[in-house]
Amino acid sequence: MRYVLPARILHWLMAVGFAFMWICGYTMTTLVEDDSPLEEFLFDLHISVGVTLLFLLAARVAVRIARRPPPFPEWISNRDQTLATIAHASLYALPMALIVFGWAEVNLGGRAVAWFGFEIPPAFPENEALEEPFEDLHKWTAYTMLCLAAVHVAAVGKHRWIDRQDILSRMTIGRRA
Repeated sequence: MRYVLPARILHWLMAVGFAFMWICGYTMTTLVEDDSPLEEFLFDLHISVGVTLLFLLAARVAVRIARRPPPFPEWISNRDQTLATIAHASLYALPMALIVFGWAEVNLGGRAVAWFGFEIPPAFPENEALEEPFEDLHKWTAYTMLCLAAVHVAAVGKHRWIDRQDILSRMTIGRRA
């Protein structure tokens, strides 16, 4: 059985969105000159895509509540089912934490979160003493989520090439093979 179409579409939109966010975040904090126009552009884009991902995450949670995911295939071991359940729960919780930590970092530093130019009222009061700890939380949550996403992709590969079972088709958009 496959996930419902809205769940599959949201999954792939978020996968692309977070891949972009990791690349953009790394680029603006490591490869681009501080306070340059390019850094400011990437920062604004990073925030806007982050807000978009927050909305996509809310939609994904709503779809998950409205339509339960399909049961695991019979061939997946109890151990792998438990690990998948934990990983999937983490792939909902970590993005939420990541977005909240990033939003807090921006507001605590005295800046507004803007979604493609539309300023959003602050969710956190300005407090520069807390900006750096939230910057660290945001960064390390992003790295944790990146590692978990890599494990998620590796698990799909393991099921496909070692177990010789197709788990990916449950989440693909096109027709079934």
